[in-house]
Amino acid sequence: MKRSRGFTLLEVAVAIAVVAIGLIGAFNAIIQSADATARLRERALADWIAMNQISTMRLSGEFPEVDEYDGDVEFAGRAWYWSATVSETGVEDLRRIDMNVAWEETPDDPVTIMTGFVGRRVQGPVARIDWWGAAAGPGPGPDDAGDEGDEEDLDPGQDQDDQVEPPIPGDEDDEE
Repeated sequence: MKRSRGFTLLEVAVAIAVVAIGLIGAFNAIIQSADATARLRERALADWIAMNQISTMRLSGEFPEVDEYDGDVEFAGRAWYWSATVSETGVEDLRRIDMNVAWEETPDDPVTIMTGFVGRRVQGPVARIDWWGAAAGPGPGPDDAGDEGDEEDLDPGQDQDDQVEPPIPGDEDDEE
């Protein structure tokens, strides 16, 4: 009697089990990748909200008091909660802002935490800088606004007669 060649039922069952284990691992990797992508999307949105709130505080023109602030915002079709803690930095006229952003449903579980700084606007003369390395002194005063050809404005080793002004783009006088 001749024996038939082929797979036994046991061999087929083992092969199916091995393939099933491999497919489960592949599906888990796909699910983890999709979950990580969703978390990164939410984190990016929360980062944008934090940056927007810090920028709003900077651009308000007011130096923030040391305090805690919070609010709600609708962003990318979802309700978000943000809270900011403004603290001193040890540097006069500079504040630290610690911003937490969370989903409105879970405000105690932040999606992102970001830190920014805001400074008080400094009023006064702006120092003129000599781009060859040394400070050239205070900027022009109110009566110096139209003066040209001052000796300190010249390049080192250049006489006042050798000073050439660069052309201004779009100036019609240059085309004549």
